[in-house]
Amino acid sequence: MIKIEVVYSPICEASASFMGILQEWLEGKNVEIISSIFDCSSEYQKKLYESNGLAVNGRMLETCFIDVFYKDRLIDSVPLSKRRIFLALGITDDNYIEDRFTIVPDNLSVDEFRKLVRNEEISWIPITKDTFMEEMDMCLHNYPLGNPPERFHSQCIKLKKHVFDEVWKEEVYAGIYAKYKDIVIGIIEVFPREIMKKYGFLTGSTGNDRDYLTVGCYEVGFGIPRKEMIDELMLHLELNQTCFSRKWLEGIGVYEWPDGFTPYWVFDKYGFKKKEIISEYKVVMEKSLS
Repeated sequence: MIKIEVVYSPICEASASFMGILQEWLEGKNVEIISSIFDCSSEYQKKLYESNGLAVNGRMLETCFIDVFYKDRLIDSVPLSKRRIFLALGITDDNYIEDRFTIVPDNLSVDEFRKLVRNEEISWIPITKDTFMEEMDMCLHNYPLGNPPERFHSQCIKLKKHVFDEVWKEEVYAGIYAKYKDIVIGIIEVFPREIMKKYGFLTGSTGNDRDYLTVGCYEVGFGIPRKEMIDELMLHLELNQTCFSRKWLEGIGVYEWPDGFTPYWVFDKYGFKKKEIISEYKVVMEKSLS
């Protein structure tokens, strides 16, 4: 029996879908999957991530979404690949058709997007107890890299809901999402630092965790101009920053990827200052909310 370990973060609801797909791929292949949610307090996980160069002295160097280990070696990460996993495990399979996330084509040009913003046709909605279920809809039905298969949607929602339940104990507000014609087209989630750190997302390490909020998922819907939406989301977050109860907001600025997950330029534009260096391409940036 081959044994693999899978560590995943519940902050990304798609982790539940990746887990389901992985189980389907390996069914009947004589493989046992030992899965666990990322836990920053786990000494075992700390050693596992440090031995694979993903952490140093307990400090994560990469955000954990979902990671697959075999014999304590990382063999795959998000997005999971059936081919990579089978090759690493020495499994022969002539059918390498992978269960890809489905993509529904829909595109807006930069000029069309800017016109919608000017005409106030896009709604900018705070993420709260009353709205978070709708906010999750983007990552299920309008994700830029493709949507999780519908058969896993209930597991995805259940996974992320537990995280939101923890957030509501600390804050009444968790970011902003954008909506156009009943479709969620952009999100910026802001969670208490200790929750982000607990579940494997990159955060700062200075100061008191309970003084900080951390930008987590910062994503743009399929077919929407990325840089422009990233800019608008941060603008509307700033306009609503008095809703937060904590003193500081931080984010992970990534160089040389201007339309990526959390690009450096957007934090720089909105007054965040460099606080810590994580790696050559990643820095912690922060600004006061007072």
